[in-house]
Amino acid sequence: MSGSPAHPARRVFRITGRGMPWVALAGEAAISLGRHPLRTIMSALGTVLAVGGFVALSGLTQSARNAVASSFNELNATTVQFQSGLTGAQVLTAGGVARLAKLHGVLSTGLLWALDNQTPQTVSTTPPSDSGYGTSTTLPFTAATPSTFQAIGARLRSGRFYDAGADRYHEMVAVLGSAAASQLGISSVAGSPAIFVDGTALTITGILSSTTLQSQVELGVIVPPYVATVISNNAGERTVITRTAPGAAQLIGKQGPEALAPYHTADITAEIPPQPTTLRAQVQASLSQLLSIVEIIGLTVGIISIGTVTLLSVTQRRQEIGLRRAIGYGRADIAKLILTEAVGTGALGSILGISVGVIAVAAVAASNGWVPILAPGVLVRAPVAGIAIGIFAGAAPAIRAATLTPMSALRT
Repeated sequence: MSGSPAHPARRVFRITGRGMPWVALAGEAAISLGRHPLRTIMSALGTVLAVGGFVALSGLTQSARNAVASSFNELNATTVQFQSGLTGAQVLTAGGVARLAKLHGVLSTGLLWALDNQTPQTVSTTPPSDSGYGTSTTLPFTAATPSTFQAIGARLRSGRFYDAGADRYHEMVAVLGSAAASQLGISSVAGSPAIFVDGTALTITGILSSTTLQSQVELGVIVPPYVATVISNNAGERTVITRTAPGAAQLIGKQGPEALAPYHTADITAEIPPQPTTLRAQVQASLSQLLSIVEIIGLTVGIISIGTVTLLSVTQRRQEIGLRRAIGYGRADIAKLILTEAVGTGALGSILGISVGVIAVAAVAASNGWVPILAPGVLVRAPVAGIAIGIFAGAAPAIRAATLTPMSALRT
């Protein structure tokens, strides 16, 4: 035939015994991938999920570690509880709590106990003489010193907490938990609403919205110690809640019984949180294990996805492969071409996966109020993982394509 050959470079390389250069193969692979964009995207989808999941989980793991560490410092690792048994009413007292509050490292501390072993009492919004009116229900009662509200992280929806003057001047007051207020139909302390317990009137000074500790108090009524002695003769097991500065919980747990009751330290047990470093290490180990499992699953999904689509592509392109063999492509050239296409698909999937992962980390961190953290090494490992997926997934289809002869492929 006259004119220049269609593929002069390939013919020269075949004549001289050399294979096609990688640059030429990369160009051919790019053209092939671009010719079938839907197939390329479907093939890369597994890698997108694998790499995106790896990047997202890695970033969320690091962000969660930081958030968990802060949470431990702010709550779990800074809370100590002291309890006593049968002699609790004599051992744990307001005076002992005042001494405990003076220890270095104590931020807040309070004494509380359930009345009548948390057996609900009948409460109404009208006096017994007007029993046919108003709202009546049964609610549990908890006695608490004024400092307890700060120790349990209580927040108000309406009104104020009672103070030390409530006991000093024998004020008949109470604070309602959020659930108790809803049951009684009291939404505000405007107008100084009152509740009645066995004919005793208690003025509501405040309504809780939430607590960070001892959430059961939100279900009932909280009263000062003096009021507790008026409405009940059965004092339950007493508990002292203590919030400490970060790092001081272990020391306060050891010194607390001496401050609370110097002559009855054996009757007091302290719930001391484990060391924050131990908690962080346990969380880090769990999250790292989860990350490894997801990474393995993701890589497997990516390999299967690319491998399946590439193998199907080889089957559909038998005539094309046969034609390439007929015009000068060697077995190695065909294998390298298919492998390059698989690697390109893996690289494309890794780029898209990184983008998806970074967006996911930023979105989840923002929604939870975390600081988004993503190690630079993850962004390096992700493309490498995508290329590795392409190599492993494309190996079998490349070998199969290389074994096709021109005549058998063109005959199909």
